[in-house]
Amino acid sequence: MCDPNTNSGPTSLAARYFPPLLIMASIFYLSSRSRLVEIEEGVYDVLFYKSSHLIAYAILAWCWWRALTAQRMTTWSILLSAFAITSLYGLLDEIHQSSVPGRHATVYDVLFDTAGALLMVLLIRRIPWLRKFPENISFFTSSGEGNPPQLVS
Repeated sequence: MCDPNTNSGPTSLAARYFPPLLIMASIFYLSSRSRLVEIEEGVYDVLFYKSSHLIAYAILAWCWWRALTAQRMTTWSILLSAFAITSLYGLLDEIHQSSVPGRHATVYDVLFDTAGALLMVLLIRRIPWLRKFPENISFFTSSGEGNPPQLVS
């Protein structure tokens, strides 16, 4: 197990920066497509796409926070840097989307991207197990056959 208070674990720049860059590339690819999935117009369409923005950018903010601090520090300067990078990418992605046939940019999407990033920053600051994830999950320790992995405190 990696101790989050030390430099053990994946601390090389490549290991730390690969996840957020991969997510950004995935978002770019998906936003380059005319339509991702066909959902009947209405509340389900809005619910699916807006929650996708919120979740994707929350995960991106978490990955940027991990990239910016190998020691998993939760100082406001690091958290706000992760928030700023994520939010700026959300804005740039909407600008990119405006040039894709069949797509359009909206301020609401930028707001959902920013809300996801802000939510994650606040959760990182508030929830200790989130700062240790995924190293705090032991896939080899369970309370019996077929039971889910247990969180290691």
